[in-house]
Amino acid sequence: MRRSLALPFPALLLALAAGCGDPDTFVPDIPGFSGPAGVVEGTLTYTGPPPCTEKGHVVGAALVLAFDKRLLPPPSGLGTGAASLDAIPGDVLFASIRDKLVFDKDGKLRCPDASAPNVTASGTWTIAPLSGGTYQFRGFYDRDGDFNPAFSISNLPTAGDVGGGAIDNAAEVLMGAAPRYTEVNIGEPDGNGNLVIPAVGVRVLGVGVTLGQVLPLERPVFYPSAVADSVAGNTDPRKVVVPSDFEFATFPPTDTSFIRITLTAGVDPTEVDAAALTPFFLPVKDPAATLYMAVEDVNGDGLLNNEDHVVESVNVPQLYPTSVFSKINAPRLANDKRIETQSRPRVIMQGLTLLKNLLLTSTKLPPAMPDPMNPVPPFQSAEPEVTVAVRPAALCIDPVDPSKKGVFVLSRKTAADGTAIIADEEALKQSLAARFGRPFDIVYGCLPEGQYSMNLVYPTGQAWSVPNEAGVCALAEPQTSDGKTCKAVTNARPRLVSQDAMLIVGAPNDAAYCKANPTPTACTGL
Repeated sequence: MRRSLALPFPALLLALAAGCGDPDTFVPDIPGFSGPAGVVEGTLTYTGPPPCTEKGHVVGAALVLAFDKRLLPPPSGLGTGAASLDAIPGDVLFASIRDKLVFDKDGKLRCPDASAPNVTASGTWTIAPLSGGTYQFRGFYDRDGDFNPAFSISNLPTAGDVGGGAIDNAAEVLMGAAPRYTEVNIGEPDGNGNLVIPAVGVRVLGVGVTLGQVLPLERPVFYPSAVADSVAGNTDPRKVVVPSDFEFATFPPTDTSFIRITLTAGVDPTEVDAAALTPFFLPVKDPAATLYMAVEDVNGDGLLNNEDHVVESVNVPQLYPTSVFSKINAPRLANDKRIETQSRPRVIMQGLTLLKNLLLTSTKLPPAMPDPMNPVPPFQSAEPEVTVAVRPAALCIDPVDPSKKGVFVLSRKTAADGTAIIADEEALKQSLAARFGRPFDIVYGCLPEGQYSMNLVYPTGQAWSVPNEAGVCALAEPQTSDGKTCKAVTNARPRLVSQDAMLIVGAPNDAAYCKANPTPTACTGL
């Protein structure tokens, strides 16, 4: 049982109190937000396993998170966090059935047996302030009390947590369908396609959130353990450099056409003991970490066919976990490695997830993952590692402003042998437009240079990213000379070196090519 994360370095402090009275609908003093605001109130119903108890209290809390429709969390969208959240402490949520819960007489942690019958409890929640827009409300019960929104390594649900949200098709979800989250409009139309908050503010009542789906997976914790590269000569898996003018020799590509990174479940073997203990409590020991793989139903038709295969090969399916490289903010100082994703524009390179190689992926396929909220049927494939091939393409989009076109930038129009890489540009544009709700341009030019995080994402939205706080020392806790410890004035904590890794899009091999085919300004923010 993991306990609450308490990392000894600076963090944004978020209030997670419930039942603090009615919030005002006019919030004039919030940084980056001023004027009238929206407030949403609702009920939460929990139906699931009984909670754990400790020291006379119920462990955990129910979290309700508001997501702007334009900034939904992966894999649904390009968001990097919730617009706002509220929490119902376990003591409050389960107050009406407290007499049915079991507390250890010595106050020790006590969790119910897996065969214990489900319990039902309910509470109320309030989220504010919210700006005008369309929102979805998602949530989960943090059964083991390890949620901390301030850190990327602890801000998503883990195995055993109970997920859900405000869902339109709850009955269908119970039968295995993907959830359709209720969309709640906050504000009044301004005539330009936007929702704005009137001077008196907006209060929306009666949004019901249901939690009832036990998540069977841990987050896909990983580290880059090897790199195979006959293209750019990379040998260090924690610092893979891709030339911005990357060029395939032939198309369709072979395995050796790609820079391929092996992502191994968990952390480096020398770090397992430290990772499993305070302050990290990572799920890497007893049992060992595993990555779960399955075929993605790309078009959502419930079938597996050629439409669910990657564009590089009609024989290779698109697999979970989805692999993504996201451009991160540039460092301010040499010893200040930023780990925040660049928000505007979002720049993303999707990797190609493989079961070791292209041939094995096309012949030894894990089965489909039919239910995004329950991704481990008995036939699920569990692997100690996955291979990610780096694609020479990036998606650049301003997620906040749908009036701006998105840009799909491909480093070369053809492979070196003259074969076109995109066979049908219009079909690709239509597919991107349908996915992101705006028109797209296709540009052949050099990839956006900079540092990119490595990410794996499950269909539940559970994800893992490197670099992260476990491997990066903050300014207030510089790392020791051996690189193994982050030492603050009053305390110290281990540094997991395997969690400090990134992809870098670097200088081109042919500067003249990039001068003639520059990176689109939509990808640079200039």
